[in-house]
Amino acid sequence: QWIYRFGHPTNSQLPSSPRTRGWRRMTSKDVPSAMVLVNKWSSQFEIRRVFTSEEEFCHYFVCPNVPNHVYTHVVENETGSITDLVRYIIVSDKTGTPVASITAVISTQSSVHQLIIDAMVSAKENGAKHVGVNQTNISIDILQLLSFQPSGSLAYFFYNYRYHE
Repeated sequence: QWIYRFGHPTNSQLPSSPRTRGWRRMTSKDVPSAMVLVNKWSSQFEIRRVFTSEEEFCHYFVCPNVPNHVYTHVVENETGSITDLVRYIIVSDKTGTPVASITAVISTQSSVHQLIIDAMVSAKENGAKHVGVNQTNISIDILQLLSFQPSGSLAYFFYNYRYHE
């Protein structure tokens, strides 16, 4: 687990708004194409989550029953196709501080670096005081470049995942 604390003197300055062209909050109408993107992208990994229904995908990425908790953003290109996706959740830590945890960064067109910056800007706009991210599919070099600091270990629980077939 890596953490970024907004306002920390050693951290790099964030832009005032997301910079990726086509960046927007995902809606339920995006679910079919976003689900294809996520399943196709994750097929490169031996252990991966496979979404088999739009209802399951919507629950995980849109979570309409819990507003202001799950934030999924997509990048829509000029032709209307979804090319990239970032998901984060905002929860309170043990002191009650709102913390964003980036749980998915799927990049096919945009840079992972810029998508994380845009997610950080968005999380700050939505009240997060810190941003956490695990490095399972993100280069440690990118996290260090963005002034993330290691913050201990994280246990992984594999449920609803598949091993390659």
